[in-house]
Amino acid sequence: MRILILVVVLAVVGCLALPLSAFILDGSDAGEALIVPLQVVVTAAVGALLGRLVLDRSQPSRRRALTGVGLGVLGALVGIGVFFALLNGVDGA
Repeated sequence: MRILILVVVLAVVGCLALPLSAFILDGSDAGEALIVPLQVVVTAAVGALLGRLVLDRSQPSRRRALTGVGLGVLGALVGIGVFFALLNGVDGA
């Protein structure tokens, strides 16, 4: 149950991190190329932190953090997919 909650929270973080990173980096030529990588890094970092705090304490701390990073990257991909679908629609893709 904990991992399901973590997946949902990281999907929401992934959806929120994309427009926030675009708000911060948009406007410069170099910054526009870094929007998606920044979103992935932020979501993975939040995943590592939440993974260490939320997942089963019987596992080593490093394993919990790496699981959180993996789920964070998955959440970032969900965020990118959601915004792609919202911006382009089903017929525009």
